Amino acid sequence: MTDTTRDYLPAGPTVLDFHRSGGAFVRGIMGPIGSGKSTACVMEILRRAQQQAPGPDGVRRSRWAIIRNSYPELRTTTIKTWLEWVPPEFGRLTYDSPIRHHIVTAEMDMEVLFLALDRDEDARKLLSLELTGAWINEAREIPKGIVDTLTGRVGRFPSKIQGGATWSGIIMDTNPPDSESWWYKLAEEETPQGWAFFKQPSGLSPEAENVANLPTGYYERLIGGKDDDWIRVYVHGQYGFLIEGKPVFPMWRDSVHVAPARLEPVDNLALMIGVDFGLTPAAVIGQKLADGRWLILDELIADNAGIIRFGELLAGYVRQHYPDHDVAAGWGDPAGNQRAQTDERTALGILKEVTGWRWRSAPANDLTMRLEAVKAALNRMVDGRPGFQLSPKCATLRKGFSGGYHYKAVRTARGNQYHETPAKNAFSHPHDALQYLLLGGGEADVVMNRMRCRDPNQRPRIARDVDYSLFGDRDERFGSRMARGVDYSLFSGR
Repeated sequence: MTDTTRDYLPAGPTVLDFHRSGGAFVRGIMGPIGSGKSTACVMEILRRAQQQAPGPDGVRRSRWAIIRNSYPELRTTTIKTWLEWVPPEFGRLTYDSPIRHHIVTAEMDMEVLFLALDRDEDARKLLSLELTGAWINEAREIPKGIVDTLTGRVGRFPSKIQGGATWSGIIMDTNPPDSESWWYKLAEEETPQGWAFFKQPSGLSPEAENVANLPTGYYERLIGGKDDDWIRVYVHGQYGFLIEGKPVFPMWRDSVHVAPARLEPVDNLALMIGVDFGLTPAAVIGQKLADGRWLILDELIADNAGIIRFGELLAGYVRQHYPDHDVAAGWGDPAGNQRAQTDERTALGILKEVTGWRWRSAPANDLTMRLEAVKAALNRMVDGRPGFQLSPKCATLRKGFSGGYHYKAVRTARGNQYHETPAKNAFSHPHDALQYLLLGGGEADVVMNRMRCRDPNQRPRIARDVDYSLFGDRDERFGSRMARGVDYSLFSGR
């Protein structure tokens, strides 16, 4: 173990208050870039590990999880910040799964696990962890369900036999999210008991924090060439919505594709629903008109809800808001037809039991086909009217179309490149649900025909055993109020 002393001075009064608020079970600090937030969280972990009471053998034991939303950001940003203060030669750093830094001295045994929680299976790993505390880096990118799960995992190490945790809790840092985020609701509207939030001042204010550790004129230079929204979030540290990365749907035009007023469902036309499972399940409710136009009426997004609970929420929501309309069919991720190991039921089967509606796997889960289905609808014009209309009620979908649903940029030697798949964030879940809805509602045929025209030898991959005919083999239990006199042949499966 290398014997090295590192001096640390809190970046400013806000960071100092953050350190002193040890009584709060969950603490969050928000501010502009370069304000010392991440460093404060690193030092808070080190401080709490050193303050842990020794066990019967005189060793101070603690275990920590450090979380980021995706693996690339975890490697290039979060771990890099950690290693600036705790170099790899301090203990043993292993890049296994998960990445682990184990620091052992005569008086301390400290274990740090670095986790990227951008997939459902990664998030489920939390259920087996026993932690002292956790740090969520860039918390605006993390679903609220992750935080909820973590609250039950911290404070469980060391065990009572070893003396128990002297302090336990969750710390978070973030650049400002938008006003629709869970952070905003908890920090500004209704802060739960035992939670505390800290907001740093603008980088251009006289009270700016951490300026002593930044280049002279850092924030003044930073604003050059940036738009007002970017400056508001990253320099002034205020809530706002930004387009980051490369939008998935560049053909989106808010003035064209968003209805001027809230869309009402068409009478005597059944609803169709797309769902995305996971920690943040989402449903999108829409109708497809006989002329091929889509009306996207509503969205329902839940935090940390299991499939049964989400099915109950969805069924109740539809009954309350659309009492005069039946649900013709619903589609979800084909993985939802995989049986659980516990009771062999499938997610789609459970939804059918809970809601009473007909649920099917989407015709395909290939990302290219899913995105092409949405693009086809966005590019369609029918008698001078857009083929895709989104109700302004769908705030998350709308922000996703405007750039929240995007490909993240990656810096390379040849300049910025972009990930091949959209970023996993709060906008990806409802957009996945929308893609399943459109594919199941008939756009799969459109996409396959288009791909055949491009390459007659290309055979798009779809689920062979999936029947996505909208009304075939219909059961009268699912309602009888259908649009009369409407030609549904364009929906029929092949």
